[in-house]
Amino acid sequence: MNFPYTTLPGIPKDTKRPLVPVKFIHKDKSTLPILCLVDSGADYSYLATEIAMFLGINLSKVKPQKSFGINGSPFTCYPSEIDIEIGGHKLNIPVHFSNQLSSSFPCILGQENFFSKTRIIFERYKWNLDIRLI
Repeated sequence: MNFPYTTLPGIPKDTKRPLVPVKFIHKDKSTLPILCLVDSGADYSYLATEIAMFLGINLSKVKPQKSFGINGSPFTCYPSEIDIEIGGHKLNIPVHFSNQLSSSFPCILGQENFFSKTRIIFERYKWNLDIRLI
């Protein structure tokens, strides 16, 4: 599955990011595709808590955990598992829901059980991301 990098507006100039459309599925509910940042520097996949609420995932009985952003600042998250659909293929991955994610990136696909279930090639020189299920 090939995904062109997405151009985002920025200052001083526009920038391109490896964003892929992903549907999130829980029981009989699913989201429309949401653009998710594929982040090789993220240990886990993170989703905004609004996605959990939309899908009817009850986080009230989930023990919160601390995670850390790129700048070392801690934030609270709630571990769970979710089914995703990417490029017509389904996977089950662990995710950490948080209401402290940047609104710019409400979904981050990280290494744990996403990178280990796929072959990911960042082809920045041609602004392309290639993802294959293993």
